[in-house]
Amino acid sequence: MKCVQYVVFDEADRLFEMGFETALTEIIHRLPTSRQTLLFSATLPKSLVEFAKAGLENPKLVRLDAESRISSDLKMAFFSIKQAEKDACLLGLLRDVIQVPLAKKNATEERESKDKKQKGKEKYSEQTIAPHQTLIFTATKHHVEYLTSLLSTTGYSVSHIYGSLDQQARTYQMDKFRKGVTSVLVVTDVAARGIDIPILENVINYDFPHGARVFVHRVGRTARAGRQGWAWSFVTHAELPYLCDLQLFLARPLTSTITDDSDQTFTQNLVLGTFEREKIDEDMEYLRSLDNVNHSLPTLRDVMKRGHIMYERSKGKASLQSYKRAKEMTKDPNWQLAGSDTGMHPVLLRGSNAAEKRKLEDAKKVLLKAVNAFTPSETVLEVGNKTGSANVALMKQRREALQKSATRAINPNYSVRDEDEDEKTGTVNELEMADEEDIAVRKVILTKSSPEIFLQAVFNIQKRKNFRDEEFYMSHFQKDASTEKG
Repeated sequence: MKCVQYVVFDEADRLFEMGFETALTEIIHRLPTSRQTLLFSATLPKSLVEFAKAGLENPKLVRLDAESRISSDLKMAFFSIKQAEKDACLLGLLRDVIQVPLAKKNATEERESKDKKQKGKEKYSEQTIAPHQTLIFTATKHHVEYLTSLLSTTGYSVSHIYGSLDQQARTYQMDKFRKGVTSVLVVTDVAARGIDIPILENVINYDFPHGARVFVHRVGRTARAGRQGWAWSFVTHAELPYLCDLQLFLARPLTSTITDDSDQTFTQNLVLGTFEREKIDEDMEYLRSLDNVNHSLPTLRDVMKRGHIMYERSKGKASLQSYKRAKEMTKDPNWQLAGSDTGMHPVLLRGSNAAEKRKLEDAKKVLLKAVNAFTPSETVLEVGNKTGSANVALMKQRREALQKSATRAINPNYSVRDEDEDEKTGTVNELEMADEEDIAVRKVILTKSSPEIFLQAVFNIQKRKNFRDEEFYMSHFQKDASTEKG
């Protein structure tokens, strides 16, 4: 230990998150005082600052891009989707937006046979990352196994990496992706740190990260060294609070409508929208047909769902303010969320025929608005019936009752007197006439007869007005209990 001159702690924030603070402090105390210590981290948590103050001598802090937390060349798009439609949205994103080509079987086999002939470092020196190559981040290794099988069945060339994979397998899978043999790399958060993938332009958050710093590490795989890149993120309704936390962390506006579709708009704003409904339905039908092609997909899907439930239990919570804001967003029809008819994400309207796409989208909005505002003049019970039928009379009375309820809701001063005035016009039922017993009670009161007669008359009236059948009513008192006690 005395000959140690340099100590380097890479990804230092992650070491403290995993609880290695005590071990790191013990290592520091056992090292000679003449050594030089370096800590590298993409984020700067409070625990790391306290460790630097306690364990280092005369530390120097070097910060890059202190004002911007992510690259200014990173373009971001957020899609509001349903959990059951994630796979369909992923296929649509890869096919229509990123335009990842399907694998050519003969070309892939020739490439792999050529790699087997090469030996040593020359095999790993050639790096030909294509613009369409994509890195997909998922929650657990079960998600990785399922998506790898699904995309391979669809026809894409896929590599995969997760934590429990041995180092030799990781190197092999990463080398295939770097050399362009595979177009898609499906990983967990293990690839968010410490893996250098040059010239990568597309990162997909299949499962939205539960922390803003995890998002920064994920999207940091692209838009590096002055190059531009895209970060595509899927957000379900349950993950909206984490998106609100991310917006506060990045200090960028969250919007669903934009006036300009240039690249600068997607670098300065968090644009939220949805996919096209028709294409999602088509991809859902296609995914159902894949179960007959690859019989292991239903089993892997069930395992993934169980793993996702455990992942939801273990992940952290968003702030209380973000949960309140997310709840308000789900009630606001102006936000383009999954299940609404407010249109598509603006990034899907880009391309060579962008003007035609926008024209069709505007026409669709006008049509949906007209359909939603349509109110039929008659109901199903009245269609084809004559004026004097019982259904027509019933619906007429129902409309009058609803009209009164609406009047009470609009005008709080609307009272029974107003209904009495309506009664004169014949819209309310006639008053109930007093019977002989009511008249008898009033006579008793007027003549001031004995209290026994008065109470008996009142009891008879109350008994008559009680519509409850005593033979079929079970009281909470035992019958004749007072008599037995007496």
